[in-house]
Amino acid sequence: MATAWFGPCPHCKIALSYLQGVTGSTMTPVCPECRKPVTVSRATLLMADHSRPSTAWKSGDTQR
Repeated sequence: MATAWFGPCPHCKIALSYLQGVTGSTMTPVCPECRKPVTVSRATLLMADHSRPSTAWKSGDTQR
């Protein structure tokens, strides 16, 4: 069964959707923003979550 949860990248703090058990899932996903590997306990597909504000943005940062 596929499940999802939302959280930040442990490296760059961009908002991510962690999709577990879906096609394309891997035990070694990389962040779509910083391209660093993210440690997971189940096969996961990472997607940038643009539906909520990112905690990585700084005030005055107008370009992403």
